[in-house]
Amino acid sequence: MRRHLALLAIGIALVAVPFATDGFHLVLVTRGLVWAIFALSVWLPLRVLNLPSFGHAAFFGVAAYSAGLAVTRWGIHNIFVAVGVSVAITCLVALPIGVIASRLNSVSFLLITLAFAEMLRSLALRWRELGGSDGLVGVIRPRAWPLPVNLTEPVAYFYLTLSVLAVCVLVLVVLTRSPAGGVLVGIREGEGRMRALGYRVPAYKTFAFLVSAAIAATAGVLQAYLNRFVSPEELSALVSARGLLIVVLAGTQLWASVAVAVALTVGEDQLSSQTQHWLAVIGLIFVVVALLRGDDGRRVWARLAGGRWHRGEAGRPAEET
Repeated sequence: MRRHLALLAIGIALVAVPFATDGFHLVLVTRGLVWAIFALSVWLPLRVLNLPSFGHAAFFGVAAYSAGLAVTRWGIHNIFVAVGVSVAITCLVALPIGVIASRLNSVSFLLITLAFAEMLRSLALRWRELGGSDGLVGVIRPRAWPLPVNLTEPVAYFYLTLSVLAVCVLVLVVLTRSPAGGVLVGIREGEGRMRALGYRVPAYKTFAFLVSAAIAATAGVLQAYLNRFVSPEELSALVSARGLLIVVLAGTQLWASVAVAVALTVGEDQLSSQTQHWLAVIGLIFVVVALLRGDDGRRVWARLAGGRWHRGEAGRPAEET
């Protein structure tokens, strides 16, 4: 019940944003929603399969470049077609990565995804068709036909991004509650047992990886059209780290990832305007929150409250969304 109330409160607050803020902050919140979608893509392998990915920037960046090329080179002027093409290209790139990574454990999975992302970033830096280190310029927002909206207006683009975020949340909720989601949870809890029962574990992992890549690709498309520019930095490890940190700070709940992504984006802007050392402050906040979310942090809080700490199910990944 609390989860549903929190989700409803966040939804109402986001819908009301255009009525309570100016154009600059509206764009800032829109960027936070894009990061929320990206965080959801990291949430799936991390929370459902216990596989931390440090290479999701690869899918974010590939889709951003595809979206930019769609309007600057390929003559595609409909955002839904551009999204479809970009997601398809990203999934083609993600398929061999997923096939390889699905056979690895968590540490190896993290390293192999990072390696692939860095290879793609190196390629983008050297590919003249993509603008090299200067990035891809001249990216414009395409039309939204058959919707009667003008995406060049910040309010229209905000509501489009919010709608896409809602669809991504719905997809993950349906997936995690489906029979396939149950198999994925079973793989997380006991991969050897699931193999013994006859399930094709690598196939299920690859499927989850492709769904995750498609969501990251959607975020990349929205990022490209929001900034109207694509940089090789979209493929950097910092992008992957940001998504991973949002999910770690948010915990197991989907709605919490959305709240943390928006709060982090707005908070960074506010801190950067107040102090030159804002990155150090953000880093300190990350460290403190990460410590307090662990078992040691719970023990400290319990002692401060004068009670006793019991581990219970704290160490077990949650299955709820």
